[in-house]
Amino acid sequence: MENFVDRAINIGMGLEKKFREVLEELEGRGKGTEAKAGEEKLPPKQRLENRLVEDGVKAVKELLKVLKEGRDKIEGDVASATEKLSGKLNLATKDDLDVVKEMARVAREKVDRLEKTVNELLKGKGVE
Repeated sequence: MENFVDRAINIGMGLEKKFREVLEELEGRGKGTEAKAGEEKLPPKQRLENRLVEDGVKAVKELLKVLKEGRDKIEGDVASATEKLSGKLNLATKDDLDVVKEMARVAREKVDRLEKTVNELLKGKGVE
């Protein structure tokens, strides 16, 4: 399941990247044209091409918006499902692990102090 979700997210990200490239290309083509006010001076073919580029840019922008919303929804759904599953499996959370790490650190410090104290006591009695 995780592999499928990873692939779906990667495909979505790849599509988004490709559409962004197409959008940049379309916007680049449209920059060399005259302003709308002077559009009637252009030949019909150029006006049609300009209109197609504008429509293409709008369509790609809308598609990017839909892809982003879809990606956000998938990420949210995956996070929610993962959280539910880890709760059902009674897995330790990151906070739980942080608490255990801190307890281990404190215990290690106490053991080190006790070892030092025992060694000092043994030296005092002449035992090594």
